[in-house]
Amino acid sequence: MNSAVRMALVKTGEFILTALLVSFLTFAAFSIIPGDPARIMLGPDATNEQVENLQRELGLDKPLMTRYMSWLGDAVKGDFGNSLSFREPVKDLIASRLPVTFGMSFLAIIIVIAVSFPVAALCSRKPGRALDRTLSSFGHILFAIPPFALSMLMILFFSKALRVVAVGRYTAPGDHFGKFIISLILPSVCIALPKIAMTFKFLRASMIEFGASAFAKTAKSHGLSDLQIMLKHIIPNSAASSVTIISLVLSDIMGGSLIVEQVFNLPGLGRLLLSAISRRDFPLLSGIVFYLAMLTVVLYFLSDIVSAAIDPRIRDGRLA
Repeated sequence: MNSAVRMALVKTGEFILTALLVSFLTFAAFSIIPGDPARIMLGPDATNEQVENLQRELGLDKPLMTRYMSWLGDAVKGDFGNSLSFREPVKDLIASRLPVTFGMSFLAIIIVIAVSFPVAALCSRKPGRALDRTLSSFGHILFAIPPFALSMLMILFFSKALRVVAVGRYTAPGDHFGKFIISLILPSVCIALPKIAMTFKFLRASMIEFGASAFAKTAKSHGLSDLQIMLKHIIPNSAASSVTIISLVLSDIMGGSLIVEQVFNLPGLGRLLLSAISRRDFPLLSGIVFYLAMLTVVLYFLSDIVSAAIDPRIRDGRLA
């Protein structure tokens, strides 16, 4: 069995075990939270007999592991049951909010890649110079500002002062896709700016390391320009580590978008999650948390596979 197949099998096994652990912790956490779903559904005026009958109907009287196996079997098929407060299937509620959260996350990661790579390449060419110090200091400032605080500052500047953006005006993608994208641009920038600072710092360090390596000096002695060395050697050699940091940033973006959605009053998963928390809607809450957790696990799994495909040293176990 070659190293590529062996690593693929190991990573797949790790993925399955992690997914099972995440699913169990998600279900168990919401099962031990105080509050009876049957009582919540029937209201405070329901009798004990009515509550007990509904508990049996929902399977709440069964042992934890029995309920978990049943829930897991349905979750694998995308069925998380019905929301206690909205009286709709959880999967339909999540699907209706996905365009906003996915759209913001996609725009944000595009902005992060488009800005951080060229800026990191520019600064790594002459580290320690005035431009490098200025951009690095500015990155530290952006990284220190929480997304929700940055969102409020951007709203004050672009909406209140310049009056170029109307905050709170959301257009569904099915109504007008162009206006839908426009309504997500400013929130996506607010999410992306701190992540640009984080990605830039990592890429800059990686590019400086490869720029000082023996193969870069050899390429320089053969007459290649700095731009050719950057494009042909430094950036490709930084690709494996870049995949890892981008996957981390993307999972962080998904979490950060939930907060920014509230500031910009967008109907995404963030608003749905807060609504589920306030109403103690356990099926909806567990469905959203499980979905976000599994998305993170999948991102890490894919980043490991792509990194191994790019860099043979990872595939052969020569890098940790």
